[in-house]
Amino acid sequence: MVIIQLICINNIIYMKKLSSHIDISILEKAKILEEITKYLVKYTNSKTMCYACNITENILVLGAINSSNLSLARNYQREIIKDINFEFSSLLSRKIKKIKFKIIRNPSI
Repeated sequence: MVIIQLICINNIIYMKKLSSHIDISILEKAKILEEITKYLVKYTNSKTMCYACNITENILVLGAINSSNLSLARNYQREIIKDINFEFSSLLSRKIKKIKFKIIRNPSI
């Protein structure tokens, strides 16, 4: 995955690879979170209502824009942990043991 930054100087657009300025571990973590978010569609009725926000130690932080979407994911908490540990075992360095739920603002910003 290559992320490019566009820089406009004197009406000339330059392209610059951001991967040389961002730590590769941050990019890898963002990719894992994106894949988990896509996988969560399985539990949220084919719409992206729940987002993987962060992974710290053995805890996955899931966020949603309202509490009804969080309660839907909370009902499937054990299945989500089991499935994510199985499906993403090669990408995750540790097994997920717990999920924290957070209400977030607009995730598309």
